[in-house]
Parts: sequence; C-alpha cells; structure tokens
Amino acid sequence: MAAMDLETKLVKLDSDSTLQGSTFVWMWGVPLFAVLAFAILLVTNSNRAVFEFLNHHMAQTGDLWWGDLTLLGDTAIALMFVLPLFGRRPKLVWQFFLAALFATLWAQGVKALVSSMRPPAVLPGGSFHLIGPLLEQHSFPSGHTTTIFLLAGLCCLQYLDKRIKFSVLLLALLVGLSRIACGVHWPVDVLGGMFGGWLSALAGFWLSMRWQGGLNIWFQRVLALLITFTAGWSIFFYDNGIHGTRLFQIIITVMCLMLSVKGICRIFKNPE
Repeated sequence: MAAMDLETKLVKLDSDSTLQGSTFVWMWGVPLFAVLAFAILLVTNSNRAVFEFLNHHMAQTGDLWWGDLTLLGDTAIALMFVLPLFGRRPKLVWQFFLAALFATLWAQGVKALVSSMRPPAVLPGGSFHLIGPLLEQHSFPSGHTTTIFLLAGLCCLQYLDKRIKFSVLLLALLVGLSRIACGVHWPVDVLGGMFGGWLSALAGFWLSMRWQGGLNIWFQRVLALLITFTAGWSIFFYDNGIHGTRLFQIIITVMCLMLSVKGICRIFKNPE
C-alpha cells in the first residue's frame, strides 16, 4: 500500500508534462526530412562526395569539439540524461525505456542485415580525417545518431518552449554530423540514425500512452539502480575510445548523478 501511494504521488507530479497531441511538423518533420535527404543522396550518387566535403571542412574546427559532441550519442553516456528524471518524470522515464527498445531493434537489426562498410574500409588511408578508433564494419545506420535523435524526439514531444526544442534539435544534428567529422559514418548512415531514432521516440511515446506498466514504482526503482550502476562504471571504467574526451565524460556523468539524488531518494523513501 505504501509503495502504491508513493507511485500515485510520482505519477501525479508528471500528469501534465506530456504532450497529448503534438503537431504534424513536430511529429513527422524530422523523419520526412531524413527520407527526402536520403533519397537525394542516392539519386545523385553524392553520398561519398558529401562525406568528403563535410569531413574535410569540419576537421578545421578541431578534434576535441567533435569528439565531445559525438560522446553525447554514446549509449552509455546518453543513459546519464535519464537519471535526473527519476522521481520527477516517471512517464518520460517509461517512454525512454520503450523507445530504447525500438531504437536497439532498429540500429542493431539493420546493421546486421545491411552490413555496410564504413569510410575507413572504403577510402584510402590519409584521404580523410579520422577521430578515435578505426571502425570498418556495420556502418548503416549510425547508432550514435539513433540514440541522440531518440532523446531529441522524446524532448520535442513534451510541453516545452519551442526555443528549447529547436536547441535540442540543433544539438542532435551536430552530434549526427560529428559522426562524419570523426570519419566513421557516411551521410546516409546519419540520416538513417535520424530516421530510426525519431520513429523510435514516436513509438515509445505512443506505446506509453496505452501501456503504463513501467509506471510501477518497483520498475522505476530497478531501472534507477541499473542506470546509477552504469554511471559508476562510466566514471571509473568506461573508455569511449576517443582521446581527450574522458574529462567531459566524467563531468556529464557526475552532474547527472548530482541532479538525480533528490528524485532517486524520493522513489526509494518510505512514505509511512
């Protein structure tokens, strides 16, 4: 009974936070753009040319900038952004969990089916700029881009100021571009990640409205523990493979942990 009372209180905190009827543009604008751009690249056979142009010019900005940006699409780091939601936005936590299942099926399933080669396996060495480890296989779609557009999609489906939504979209686009700057993904891979990540967010959002099993307080507690454990692992053991980004990784993780303390304590306290 005590757990049920706490669960009711937490859901009430989140009762007015989710957009029930998003506009067509916010729901479908990003995936439609991704499909159109993808088609243009294929019809014009310009995927490689666009990669070489962007990779060359973005290299002028510096490796650390793009390395830190690409870190935001790393699944282990992206999970940290969920931590501050525990005890505050249980519906959004549940939406993220469901969307993450769809995104995993998209990214890993399509990678296995397509099995396309990355730029380092196709282009001559030294002809492009590489940041981080040399990756050669499972190019389409970009997993980092899928992850960041999942987060951006969920954000844009909430009641938020449009300026915040546009800022989140811009950040997600930069993270996607960072995969080209790092030399490990083609433009079509980024567009595939954009498409799949956003549709995963829509699917998770839609399913959460019809199945609310994840609002159970025990599910929220277990998930909070798992992601908190992942945060500790990220701080002390996880190596993302990109030189110079370790400090940024630790800062993000520690900040998210600090922001999560009050909310996580709330879902574990005994209300009696």
